[in-house]
Amino acid sequence: MSFEENLKRLEKIVDELHSEKLSLEKSLEKFEEGVKLADTSLKMLESMKKKIEVISKTKDGKIKIKPFEEEQ
Repeated sequence: MSFEENLKRLEKIVDELHSEKLSLEKSLEKFEEGVKLADTSLKMLESMKKKIEVISKTKDGKIKIKPFEEEQ
């Protein structure tokens, strides 16, 4: 699944859990699915973040590309 699909599924799970129409067992199943989706989405974001490049101009107007560095 794509990141967007994971996010939509997570939103649906949250709505289902808030509806209070699920049994405790079904709620636990949905919660576990949500945790797995959240973990997968986080890994996708981390992978994407590593691919980001920062583009900036030097003083003489040339474009400079450098790898993204996370702020500490």
